[in-house]
Amino acid sequence: MARDRACDACAARKVRCDRGLPCKRCQSLSIQCVAERRKLKAGPKGPWAQRKREALLNNKSAMEATMINRKAPIPVSDGDAHSQSSNQPHIYPGMNRVPSSAFEHYLGLYQQALYPVWPVVNIETLLNRLRDSTDIEAYALAAAVSAVTIAQLKPASHEALGRFGGDDGAFMASESSRARHELDYMEHPSISVLLTSFFLHVSYANRGHIRKGAMLLREAITFAQMLSLDKAGHYANLPKLEAQRHLRTIWLLFVTERGHTTRFDFPRILQLDPDLPELEVDENPPILFAFISLSKLFQSFANAMDGDGSSQTHEYFASMHARLRGVQQASWNSTDLQRADFLLTQQWMRVVLWKTSMYYINLLPNAADEGLSLSFPDQIARNVVQNIDRFPRSVIEAHGLGMEMKLFEVAMSLADILLCLPSTFQGKQLMNVGPRDVLNRLSEFLTCFRGGGDNIKLQILHDKMQEISSSIARQPRLLEDEQEQEQEQEVDGLDWT
Repeated sequence: MARDRACDACAARKVRCDRGLPCKRCQSLSIQCVAERRKLKAGPKGPWAQRKREALLNNKSAMEATMINRKAPIPVSDGDAHSQSSNQPHIYPGMNRVPSSAFEHYLGLYQQALYPVWPVVNIETLLNRLRDSTDIEAYALAAAVSAVTIAQLKPASHEALGRFGGDDGAFMASESSRARHELDYMEHPSISVLLTSFFLHVSYANRGHIRKGAMLLREAITFAQMLSLDKAGHYANLPKLEAQRHLRTIWLLFVTERGHTTRFDFPRILQLDPDLPELEVDENPPILFAFISLSKLFQSFANAMDGDGSSQTHEYFASMHARLRGVQQASWNSTDLQRADFLLTQQWMRVVLWKTSMYYINLLPNAADEGLSLSFPDQIARNVVQNIDRFPRSVIEAHGLGMEMKLFEVAMSLADILLCLPSTFQGKQLMNVGPRDVLNRLSEFLTCFRGGGDNIKLQILHDKMQEISSSIARQPRLLEDEQEQEQEQEVDGLDWT
């Protein structure tokens, strides 16, 4: 017997559901398989649908008439290929609706807080280009960067301008899309066009539009491939500073695609030339050291995950865990934003590698290598909790949906292993801080993530936690005296190790 739609768990994870009762994925994870989410209302039917189609046709005709009456795009010259312009940028009579003061405000916030994460936009050059109201490429890029800044940082009321009808971020994203459709941007790829697609990807993904975000990321990667940023030959005759900026762009796409496709089980299309020049730190050492460290971490992660299965033995996974552990963060003047991103991403990678290894090798409760142990998610979760308590919440939340998904992955892995192998952790729960305490801390943090976490995933996590509590209640109480003595102890602070 099959359902007429995917179960809630598969829908939340954006994966294919076989619609069985229960489905195979829920069976393999030993979780409840239900389809209780509210069905969305269907679209208009009858005369309403006809009126909507007529309105769309009228709008399309009006837009086509407007475009015919406009002048053809005018190519202009530019000496710096990475000043966010193309070899043949295009300009149109301005229809810009965002004032320069708004761009200056949000681009300033990006430079201050988010440039260390995405060091690919030269804000000074971009602001200079915005003085020309006909430079639509610059306008679209500035609006996309502003949309991401608002989505990631969620500025306080005194920082947000609030002049675009409520949601400045949504307006900026739609304005960026509107502006670049004034161009024939798909036929004229450029660094500006590429980066606009990338920042729109981040903006829409943070708003929960996962498929639209995935398409925009794929678009940015395709533009990069058209421009040959993934080929070593592209850099042969470029000035050093320009070459490094192009390298940071292609590595940013590599890192982003690897994280996005791993979380949502999408295929990857970007392969980097092994002979690409090295990333260097000449321009801004404190910021770029951390970016290079993160790029190397993702490179090691890619090497670990891309095997064909033939050589994936105990020794292989042990060496891959050692490689991930061995990638050190460049701590020299790196910001809290960069440190939190590196440390939490590193732990997420390790638990993803551990889950992958389960398909190829047998894991043991007390393996010599912690990465090959059945209790490994407990250690990873403790490391994660240490780090989320180490940094301000705002620093972690600034990384948006990607960070939330990574934390959920760690929490779900710990919950699954507690459900499947409760006896493995029976002794550990008698410690001052047991695995269930760690899981509770992760759940508390995710519940309030960016003002309110992912309700579907939170419900799945809470259901798992409830099942863990119920299974423990059904077991005979062991070492009752020790537990009561532990409860009477006064602990000054928590030690998650």
